[in-house]
Amino acid sequence: MFQKVLWMHTYKQSKYIVWLFWLVSFYVLSYKYYLASAEQLKYFHEHNEWKYIYRYYYQLSLPDAIMVQGGLLIALACILIGWERQNQSSDILWSMPFKRKHLFMTKWLFGVCNILAIVILNWGLFAIMKKATFHNKYQIFSPFHTYFLYMVIILIAIYTLALCIGTIAGNMISQGFFSVAILGFPFILPTLIAGAISIHTVGLISNHPVYTEENVDRYGSVIEKVSILAPVRGFNINFNYDPQRAYTDEQGVRHDEPNFTYIPSATKLIGPIANVLILLPLGMYLYTRSPNEQNGNFLLYPKLKTLCMICCVIFIGMFGGMATGGSHSILNYYIGFIGTSTIVYLLLSRLLKFKFSWRVK
Repeated sequence: MFQKVLWMHTYKQSKYIVWLFWLVSFYVLSYKYYLASAEQLKYFHEHNEWKYIYRYYYQLSLPDAIMVQGGLLIALACILIGWERQNQSSDILWSMPFKRKHLFMTKWLFGVCNILAIVILNWGLFAIMKKATFHNKYQIFSPFHTYFLYMVIILIAIYTLALCIGTIAGNMISQGFFSVAILGFPFILPTLIAGAISIHTVGLISNHPVYTEENVDRYGSVIEKVSILAPVRGFNINFNYDPQRAYTDEQGVRHDEPNFTYIPSATKLIGPIANVLILLPLGMYLYTRSPNEQNGNFLLYPKLKTLCMICCVIFIGMFGGMATGGSHSILNYYIGFIGTSTIVYLLLSRLLKFKFSWRVK
């Protein structure tokens, strides 16, 4: 897994997306942090010139950065595995005197090293700029330590998931689709469950619908424990010196300090860490047993096509039922459910038969 030729091959295969990941990461993190400092300094001078009261404001949201970086890491995983299958170049790679598990681990370590490097460099740049810019007068740096720690764990988990999906997907399109779908599924499923229960129980148990924000949050709190993106939800660094922002939370605690940062509990990191510990060996196992003759297909294993069809028909059908006003009428719910399920079945029955393949010359 530490063979130089493997690392060079991996880099040449993915160098454009890797450099894009680096550039975008520096832009959404360090560069924007510097711009925010320059902007606040400009406002400070303008307020002093016009004798206005100046109030410092800065906000950094973890979901914004994860959405961009995570998307690029999924693209990187799709190029390293899905594109190889799609253009049949994996046949050449696997004919070399390297074990398949070493090939997979090289791809994983290559991505993880880039993630660690970019996060650590931005972490250091944030610390330097905090001390050297206008931010230093108004910020404390402790929330940023947690911010970058959460970021590196979540990004590694996203990349590991995308690589693992590549061991069962036959091309980069299906690999990217399933990676995004699995990441977003834990946030959509609670709404689908609450909506389905509500439409079937309203008027039977009580006149109050089950589909409420409280019930969605209740189901979501259980499902998100296994979600990779659970620590992202609500993570927000916020420094606001406006006295009107003071508030009292649900526990009766008064928040009137300039630091209005919200950091989710560290227990939510169990989800992404557990995903890495499970998906890494699982991906290595599946990669060593991948059937080459199925390369280019939507899925490598024919038995998974049936499972994929059933899940997509049911869950997308539930979404269609909700979208047609099914939270208020059981008739509308089933019209939307049956109609959407039928369309999904017809589309998937054709899509699962397609083979995407471009042979390297």
